[in-house]
Amino acid sequence: MKRRLLSEKRTELLFFIPLFILCLFLAYQINFSGRPDRVEINSDKADYYVYLPATFIYGWDINKFPPGIMDKTHAFVLDYKTNKLIDKTTCGVAILWAPFFLITHFIAVQWNLQPDGFSEIYQHMTVLPEVFYLILALLFLRRFLRFYVSRRLSYITIILLFAGTNLYFYSIDDGMMSHLNSFFLFSVYLYLLKKFLINEKKSYGYFCIISFVVAFAILIRPTNILILSWMLFLDVRSFKDLSSRIRLFLNLMYILTFLLILFVVFLPQLFYWRYLSGHFVYYSYPGENFANWKNPRVLSAWFAPLNGAFLYIPLLLFFVAGFIIMIRNKITNGIFIGLFFLLISYIFPSWHSWYFGGSFGYRSFVEYYALFALPFAYSLGFLGNLKNLYVRSILIFLILASSYYTMRLTYYQRWNTSSTWAWDDYLRYLDEVGIYNYPGNSYTFITDFDNADNTDLFRTRKCFHSPTQGGIVTKNIEYNVIFKRSLHILLKKPVQRVRASIWVNPGNKIKTGILLTILIENWEHKCYFFKAIKVDDFLKIPDKWAEVTGSIEIPEWIDQSNNFVFQVWNPARSDNVYIDDVKLRFE
Repeated sequence: MKRRLLSEKRTELLFFIPLFILCLFLAYQINFSGRPDRVEINSDKADYYVYLPATFIYGWDINKFPPGIMDKTHAFVLDYKTNKLIDKTTCGVAILWAPFFLITHFIAVQWNLQPDGFSEIYQHMTVLPEVFYLILALLFLRRFLRFYVSRRLSYITIILLFAGTNLYFYSIDDGMMSHLNSFFLFSVYLYLLKKFLINEKKSYGYFCIISFVVAFAILIRPTNILILSWMLFLDVRSFKDLSSRIRLFLNLMYILTFLLILFVVFLPQLFYWRYLSGHFVYYSYPGENFANWKNPRVLSAWFAPLNGAFLYIPLLLFFVAGFIIMIRNKITNGIFIGLFFLLISYIFPSWHSWYFGGSFGYRSFVEYYALFALPFAYSLGFLGNLKNLYVRSILIFLILASSYYTMRLTYYQRWNTSSTWAWDDYLRYLDEVGIYNYPGNSYTFITDFDNADNTDLFRTRKCFHSPTQGGIVTKNIEYNVIFKRSLHILLKKPVQRVRASIWVNPGNKIKTGILLTILIENWEHKCYFFKAIKVDDFLKIPDKWAEVTGSIEIPEWIDQSNNFVFQVWNPARSDNVYIDDVKLRFE
């Protein structure tokens, strides 16, 4: 036994040390090769990170921050009226990254390398902790899997999990986001929980460490509180086992210990909320909530061209196959993990921005790959035991093809600014990356206003034609752009005709004075072509949705490099007119 353990640890060293070096190289190449001055600390990543320079460099005095840093990062807010740093994210990621930041800052100070927390040396530092926590996560996950599957299968599982899913993107490219950091803690948690459960004499020290890991995961992302359920259901085989497990963890000593550790871990965040709002508990996401509880976008989260999980990460289908195999063969954890997958597939698409903005695949699932690795390992084991060589070869090919597909999309990753079911945009994307030859004879743009990135219209949940949002025209804004793109990128031949359709609800009136306008303009906004469609010609009844349609022929003399602009013009400044389900077809 001792010799086998030494052999496993030696194999781990031989596997994970080269993997660390490789991932470090890849992370640097992707983020900084040919662009050493790239601003990696930006957007949400800057929100997670800013606690570090604020604490260790500027003493929370926002007047000391570098000039123009908000414009550089496009994230947190420096409120000079109140002298406060406003950050909606929690500080968990920053705490995990603190050792790397402090070492980097020490070097920057000693060598006078612009020690301001945002200069080039800090930007380059970001690749190190993201790779470090990735490797640790895969190490602990492999050790957890080893309790259930063979050594070889545990390595194959983590390799495919890393290379064949968006875990690669959210570790090598976007590791400053919360997902990799949660994935690391989830992997450690599963390993420690398993060790705790198999030990007949339950170790109080182990429980304290588990509580610390769980508390830290909740600090990083409050929805991570869902992993508490794993304590109750992991390896439970019957209702008797469940009853025993509940009695184990409802021990008063365990409950008080967990709450105390949770309080200690959350102390920095509580003090920040007190500094920001005057209260120790504060909801830092005003206007953002789970607005879709009654209409969760489950199918959209799974299959929509707008970040749908299975569409961008087809390897996840083998995770689902693993649930089914485990349940069919009555393997422990099959029902539990399958139901947990359905649970998060309901909860996360219930968020008001169900597609989670700029995302590669459905990023809210990434951290949960730690748990889903188990059914994935079983599906790979089932595949390895198949006697039909033909079927096994096809399935192996599909796994490798799925991994290649996702990896290729990863290297051409771009924010999806289309609508939920905009299939033409998705197929054009596949054409750009060389996976699919898109004919380009026609192009259809659609928007149901669920994607806040693809039009300038305000959103509303009060009145919509299709769930869960529509656009609203207000008296305060005269022009609302719905679509603006260069004609020549839409088709592989000149655009000759455009057909437009849009659903309008006038509210409690019948006359709005609103026009749908079609412009063709150059980059200097000089207009070469104009057509207006009177919305009122299609309205018959107040508070009733009506379809407004029209079509135009594009003159041959129009330069196809010009922009096609479709917008709502509100010269009468009508208020509370609702618009939804726009469709433009270019032929």
